[in-house]
Amino acid sequence: MIPCPICGRELRLIVDTYEAPFFDKILLTSISCECGFKHADSIVLGEKEPSRYRIKANRRNLFTKVIRSTSGTIRIPEIGVSIEPGPASQAFITNLEGVLWRVAEVVKTAMKWNESDEEKVRRCEWILERINGVIEGDEELTIILEDPFGNSLILSEESFRERLSEMETKELKSGLTVIELTGFSEEEISRL
Repeated sequence: MIPCPICGRELRLIVDTYEAPFFDKILLTSISCECGFKHADSIVLGEKEPSRYRIKANRRNLFTKVIRSTSGTIRIPEIGVSIEPGPASQAFITNLEGVLWRVAEVVKTAMKWNESDEEKVRRCEWILERINGVIEGDEELTIILEDPFGNSLILSEESFRERLSEMETKELKSGLTVIELTGFSEEEISRL
């Protein structure tokens, strides 16, 4: 029995696999309780070549599909933005405009939190101006999508794909929680 973190009753668990384009097999999990608690997650079961996609986002290609797995890192170097995966990271399918809007929403929140710091507010305003310049104007921003497991991609002939080196792959966050047990024998570990 797995107890509900809210009320302690037994959780209802549904697990299934799904064949998804670009991702191979995905493990889908859904946990729910009578009290209203819910949690759903998807885990990509495949692993491909570590990769980096790079594209210049502009008003003409904003509808280009972006598929980001839970292990994908998004960078926009011109404005100093990095979105790195963590333990609660979620996969999503969007487009270049959707990535820019996600960044804009986070910047707006940061601006509210730092409204007494004029320098940080000016920096946030500058980032928002650059994003709006891409969406409504003639500016371009580079969007880089890196994935140590190769499960993320930018679906466009305009995007440049390259294989990540072993060192680059090791430096990326994967979003996975890794527990290393040192000082134990294999027999002791198997009993855990």
